Amino acid sequence: MGKYKLRCLETQEYIPDNYTLKHTDNALLRSEYDSKFVIESGEEGVWKFSNWLSTSQTSSLIAGTRTYKTTELGKKLGLDNLWVAFHGYWPEKGGMCPTGSFKDMEAVPTLQRLKDHDCAGVICASAGNTARAFAHYCALARFPLIVIISEAQSHRVWLREDIDSSIVKLIVIEDGTYQDAKDISKLIAKKLPGWQLEGGAHNVARRDGIGTLILESYNQIGVLPDYYFQGVGGGPGPIGVFEMMERLRDSGDYDGDFTKIFLSQNIEHSPIHKAWQDGRNNLVDADFPKEKKSVYSDYLLNASPSYEIIGGVYDILKGSNGDTFVVTKEEALEAKAIFEQTEGIDIMSPAAVALASIIKAKEENKIKSEDIILLNVSGAGVDRLKNDFKITNLEPWIKTKKENIIQELMDKI
Repeated sequence: MGKYKLRCLETQEYIPDNYTLKHTDNALLRSEYDSKFVIESGEEGVWKFSNWLSTSQTSSLIAGTRTYKTTELGKKLGLDNLWVAFHGYWPEKGGMCPTGSFKDMEAVPTLQRLKDHDCAGVICASAGNTARAFAHYCALARFPLIVIISEAQSHRVWLREDIDSSIVKLIVIEDGTYQDAKDISKLIAKKLPGWQLEGGAHNVARRDGIGTLILESYNQIGVLPDYYFQGVGGGPGPIGVFEMMERLRDSGDYDGDFTKIFLSQNIEHSPIHKAWQDGRNNLVDADFPKEKKSVYSDYLLNASPSYEIIGGVYDILKGSNGDTFVVTKEEALEAKAIFEQTEGIDIMSPAAVALASIIKAKEENKIKSEDIILLNVSGAGVDRLKNDFKITNLEPWIKTKKENIIQELMDKI
């Protein structure tokens, strides 16, 4: 596409974009733009920042961030400048993520990028939120989608009853895991010419889309916040946020300090936290629990996070002078209750984990009362949405053990 170039962060080569996800195994690609920071008049959500999105044009699909300064929550926590980047369903606040999570902001530009390159369909592995986001927008756009998800998480793939989901094919892995879903998605992609993997952290459109949250917050606050808190599993969210800050600096639109990125995980499964606290730029087997652990937020479980890859989580933590936290289930549940009581909307578990880390950071004097803090409420309003709309769970197209999926797929097609 003419308005941006793709650069490999390892070789520094510029390469053509054919919905390209990788150039070398050890590095991310990054989209680069010559334009200044612009807020597009008349556009909504991520499209307000379309000059820094890796698509040829905008679309009618809308998702985005609502940034606001808290009152009661900030007072409760003793924080004078606590801001919320809200992602979810909340009509009174103008919430712009209709499936309840910030994955909507990744799906919208990714679909346009797929169309830009005449892809036949998209294959998406998910723990729930990404699947629901892509199912929603692919259904609206009538763009073919195959979702692969474990049986334990398949209940999360639901849509409003008034949306025709026939274009979406759901593959459920009996006794499977999120890692199984990612592995199978790669096998399926090899069998379906013209179809593309969604791509996860390797998808520049996904990172650009979610990165607009910091641009919206910069626009609303007037400066970049001092600290940014987010629950993390794989890493495309904070990577996208950091990349947008670099664009602000490189374009000459901002010359101050970067926001410090503070990332949060479950105490029982925290590979990113363990590696970062040990000062390592690589993950080792000991970073992962030896056996399956029960955690508060299984959305944050990831057996292969984008940590050590060039341009990945280690690099953005280092580049932003960031830090990591772990929280217990009890701490997260307390934080969730505080948010819902003060703000009046339900939040999902990753947001509760992030808020619990703000509380911990305040107690440990890592943040001050006067600091500008940005909390990424990465998912919210799901309970409210289910009250306002009739929803329906997608029926599996294929449901079987992982070793049988490819054969059943080929039989189907």
